[in-house]
Amino acid sequence: MEGFTFLALAYNHEKYIIEHLESIKFLIEAYSPSAPCKLIINDDLSKDRTVEFIEEWLKNNDRLFYSVVRLYNEYNVGTCKSVTNMMAHLDTTYFKLTACDDVYSFENIFEYMVLEDDVSFLSGYPIALIDDQLSIDKRDIYSIVVSDSIYNKRPISDRFKLLSNNNAPNIIYNHRHFTDERVLNFINNFDVIEDWPAQIAISKNFPSSKFKQVNKVFVYYRRTIGSTYLVASNRFHSDKLKIYESLIDAETSVFIKLIIKSRYVCFKSNNKLMNKFFNLGFYLFLSMAFFNILKILRKFNNIDLVIKKHIIHHGLIKSHSKLFFNSKKNSNGG
Repeated sequence: MEGFTFLALAYNHEKYIIEHLESIKFLIEAYSPSAPCKLIINDDLSKDRTVEFIEEWLKNNDRLFYSVVRLYNEYNVGTCKSVTNMMAHLDTTYFKLTACDDVYSFENIFEYMVLEDDVSFLSGYPIALIDDQLSIDKRDIYSIVVSDSIYNKRPISDRFKLLSNNNAPNIIYNHRHFTDERVLNFINNFDVIEDWPAQIAISKNFPSSKFKQVNKVFVYYRRTIGSTYLVASNRFHSDKLKIYESLIDAETSVFIKLIIKSRYVCFKSNNKLMNKFFNLGFYLFLSMAFFNILKILRKFNNIDLVIKKHIIHHGLIKSHSKLFFNSKKNSNGG
């Protein structure tokens, strides 16, 4: 059916879940007050009060959605299985998948949902949310511009099997491509890393599709001590090794296979010095950037994210979150 679904992945997000939900509320009330929106929220057996806060927030805000699907896992199944379980409940034409510690920006995300059939990915630029403050990492933005410039005219699979920077929280996926059974089956081969396997599988099964970069910020992505790559570091490391192994096994080009193998060996070694000097993918990335330097500089100089507007918006979301916790405190007699 027509409509839009917010898919929310939660795990020990009691400190951030209300900001996430309030940012969804802002988007619906500002841009889609009468359009059908659905919420699918998955909690992967949080050990804190995440689920309690979700339920408290929904008591006053479930009117925003024509349907709310709660998937509260009875045991920790990992991000990948949680995502594919959520997809089984997806029945709208458009969707956005985001972790519950991230915050949606003020941009009208609904305007960007209609992707051409040959576009698998549409992405904005990242603004980081660290220690409750927004910041722009120009080096991060620059590497995204480099990636987009050097892979724009190449097969889309090169972007995801060679070195590149793609900010997953800001990516909007083509519904038909992401929900393809071959894509979901590939995601299910992994545990806590869902974005890279999804991108690899989509680019493999829709090889003529495109990646579209726009000068917008859709999501402020949070980096905390609770980030998956830290709290589930062993599972994260294991997944990355499996992804590299799958890329090596599937690659037919001797040259590209060598590049991927060098990245695999460097990552497996967990040696920063080795990763810096012996990663052949890094040298290939630099050489391609060199031959596209003028295009890269033009594109980078044209980016204007106006962070002040985003700081004001995040301040608004934070104030609404504080109202929630204050009302909860008062109702409990605190």
